[in-house]
Amino acid sequence: MYRGFFINLDRNQKRLASVTRNLADVGLADMYQRVPAVDGRTLGPEYATQLNAGNLGLWLTHERLMRANRSSDVHLHVIEDDALLPADAKHCLNDMLDRADTHLKSWDLIFTDIFLQLEVSCFQLLSDAREQYHQSRTLNYFPLKHLLGFAGTSSIFFNKNSIDKYLKLLSGNWTKGLPIDFYLRSLVKDQLLDAYITMPFLTSLSVNTYESDIGNPMDLSQRVLNLYRLAAYKDANLTEMAEEMRKLTANSTVPTYARLFLDAVTFLLSDRYVNF
Repeated sequence: MYRGFFINLDRNQKRLASVTRNLADVGLADMYQRVPAVDGRTLGPEYATQLNAGNLGLWLTHERLMRANRSSDVHLHVIEDDALLPADAKHCLNDMLDRADTHLKSWDLIFTDIFLQLEVSCFQLLSDAREQYHQSRTLNYFPLKHLLGFAGTSSIFFNKNSIDKYLKLLSGNWTKGLPIDFYLRSLVKDQLLDAYITMPFLTSLSVNTYESDIGNPMDLSQRVLNLYRLAAYKDANLTEMAEEMRKLTANSTVPTYARLFLDAVTFLLSDRYVNF
């Protein structure tokens, strides 16, 4: 059992409509409460920081949300308003938490979607986990301390017993000038937080992710990497995504040495490769 929240900036009505429609479609409208995001553009000089207004607002929103729920007797699920929950969310998210409570005794945070670096060993983990999930519905939890290039806060579960811990680590540290996801990454690296990612990803991003209040609109490079991220979602349509990737990357010129690398990786991941 858990309590859900979605973060939404007052002026972003398009994202509000999208996330509320998604929650209604999957039968979870009553379980999630809207949290008005702090608008970093309206803050006074006492909040001077190297962070842009969007990242500062997100950080302060997390602080206020955790402070308001520090006595929660159930786990919390915090999503951003561009998150997309699957059709079976009512079952799969509760089942994921039940398994975590049984098998991951010390967990603090569980991410169900993140940005990962484009790296062969990480891809193989995702690929194997996706195959296992679709064959036996077995979900994997991978410790993020071993995937230190992760980023994103679109969907995070917070252990009810770790809310105070998280709040103490977070409070006021926006002054360090790091976006909240980079700061969380440093806490995981230093083993101050025990965090996991579900493999495959149990949630994804909606089309409205391209309309961000935190950063500039995504350029071609960001769209390509984001599409790779979306493919790790358990319900991703890989055929459609492969076609979109071909369109996005068409007419790209690759140096000869890089082509050698790409051909070697292609063979490594092919059915002809034999481990030795």
